[in-house]
Amino acid sequence: MRILSSGVIAACCCAVGMFWSCSDSSSNDVSGPEINLSSVAVDSASSGASSASNDNPSNGSSAGNSGANLSSGNGATSATSPGTSSVASATTSTDSHATSAGTQPESSSRRSHRSSSSATEQGKSSTVQSASSSSATSFVYTSPANFADTVSGVAFNMVYVAGGSYTRGCDNCAEQDKIYETPSHKVTVDEYHIAPTEVTIAQWNAVMGGKKNAWESDKAPKIGVSWFDANNFACKLGQKTGRQYRLLSDAEWEFAARGGKDGVADNFKFSGSNNVDDVAWYSENSGGKSHDVATKKPNKLGLYDMSGNSWEWVYDWLVAYTSGDKVNPVQLTGSGNKTRRGGSYGEPAEFARVSRRAIRSRDGAADMGFRIGASSKLPTGMVSPCEAANPSAAVCEGDKNRDCRLITAADEAWISDDYTVVIGEDGTAAVSGFPNVSGQWYTLNNRSFNVVTRSGTKTYAYYVFSEDELTMISDDGIPYRLYRRAASEAKNKVSLPTVSSPKTLQQLLAAVEPERIVTDEQLAHPDTSVRDPRIAAASGYTWFFDGRCCGGNHKYRFHLDKSGDAEFVVMDYDDTHHENILAKGRWFTVGNIGLHIVLNGKYFNYLYTAGERTMSYSEYMPAGPIFCHISFQSYERGDFRIFNKTLFDDKVKRPRGFNGENPVYEAGDYQWGS
Repeated sequence: MRILSSGVIAACCCAVGMFWSCSDSSSNDVSGPEINLSSVAVDSASSGASSASNDNPSNGSSAGNSGANLSSGNGATSATSPGTSSVASATTSTDSHATSAGTQPESSSRRSHRSSSSATEQGKSSTVQSASSSSATSFVYTSPANFADTVSGVAFNMVYVAGGSYTRGCDNCAEQDKIYETPSHKVTVDEYHIAPTEVTIAQWNAVMGGKKNAWESDKAPKIGVSWFDANNFACKLGQKTGRQYRLLSDAEWEFAARGGKDGVADNFKFSGSNNVDDVAWYSENSGGKSHDVATKKPNKLGLYDMSGNSWEWVYDWLVAYTSGDKVNPVQLTGSGNKTRRGGSYGEPAEFARVSRRAIRSRDGAADMGFRIGASSKLPTGMVSPCEAANPSAAVCEGDKNRDCRLITAADEAWISDDYTVVIGEDGTAAVSGFPNVSGQWYTLNNRSFNVVTRSGTKTYAYYVFSEDELTMISDDGIPYRLYRRAASEAKNKVSLPTVSSPKTLQQLLAAVEPERIVTDEQLAHPDTSVRDPRIAAASGYTWFFDGRCCGGNHKYRFHLDKSGDAEFVVMDYDDTHHENILAKGRWFTVGNIGLHIVLNGKYFNYLYTAGERTMSYSEYMPAGPIFCHISFQSYERGDFRIFNKTLFDDKVKRPRGFNGENPVYEAGDYQWGS
């Protein structure tokens, strides 16, 4: 057995450059276990922690002495340094299928409610050697708790991170970033392990199979990975090694990016330095491509590329912070999408700040990579990567006009941070809001959920993602990402109404507008000449959505011409002020709820609603006509956008991007229900 991670180089970078620093709003004191300082000066030219800023693998990228050994192993399957580790350290054959932490768990029952609140379990402490450094000298950080696994001859080194406390977030960041970085607050995390680099192409192929392309480097980060892909990798790696590999929580990621217990006091803007060029590949120095990992300077924990090179998935949904101290927080629910961290080779330097967070669809890939974490147990509320990668499908049998997948048991509710929905088997339902909506309910073609109230019918387009997750959007543009939970967890309580003189389901359906009734035959073979006039663009106008409303930097234009031509584009997707086509072709609608765009016999599929926003919420959400969609597309299943009626002028146009007049993603089969 060969110990592959005997130490980690920690290079402390001088604060150079003109970037402003994101200061903590409280003191830089950190709490945690007592530590022993043991540092040894080394020659940086031979230590493996070179500060070379190019992608020559022979010039500083071989980090074998730093815990970032990326070369093939010598057949050793597991190596753990002497001392206490937060991960089980038993030697296992990494090419066998272990039956411990990494195996696929049994799916939880619909009646087994998961907590929707952030985990707040108190952390433990342990003793570990730590680093001491100055701005002028590099030192070796020797941790007895580092470990390494080998799969198919490829090393997986893991760096020990002692638990501690720090201030997460940034109070003096740019205005557009404050939505997801403020208020800053104290966070305490338990000990865990983290990979010194992003998962590389060699590591990916060792676990998932396959071979690299001729133009790829084994040491480059594996990009083009969805959140589900990343969890699937952690699942399979756990099955091969018997360890609890997983994605990091958002809190763990930022703590490590700041350098852990001994790095947070440096208060660096980027991970390991205030000079972005020391530690990051980003849009100004990358040449528009990713580079071999560990070719920039590490931070104090010996971690590379936590600023720049590739975006990194974390487990959490992206939701605005709240004030108050937190212990091991994990954001388990959200109305938007998952969190990505660290910036990338294609993004500006500001995106590489240690506190910067950005939104991303779970199915999105593009320049997305990830790094793995490990711990002896999962943080509270986090499901295993095997389950996260393969959510349980919602399957049941019932009336076609009362989708039984929506029905909640007596002790259940569909819950988000802001809304609660209860849907009874008796045909009654209630939706919290302003005001609450309640009455009898029915569904049409597994696409629209309708609540008949005393004053009329409220319609919601819906997409069932899994047995525990549901997306809805109302005709007045209120989005809901809902999770099946115990009703007691709901912040906004609603209950099923008592309806005097209830109507039968047949009576409810008889009152539905004819244009909304679609037979199975019409659904399977739609009339492609039908176009809902409510969403056809008025002369001189288009539909526009500015993602800055919700912490994103993308903007979207969805133009549905009365002639039948359609074009859906994403703008400013890479901060270069270009636009790429997401969908184009000829559009038609089905039942005033399904929007389909045909291109060369293939389809882009969406659910939609149309209505009026009666008041302005911000410059990005003005009062007026709105058009909302939920996507079926494979890169954003169940995601939604809310478009405003906007003048079609130069403010909502850009030059075409890298894909020219072709959609970025291929069209697929015709779909009408989730």
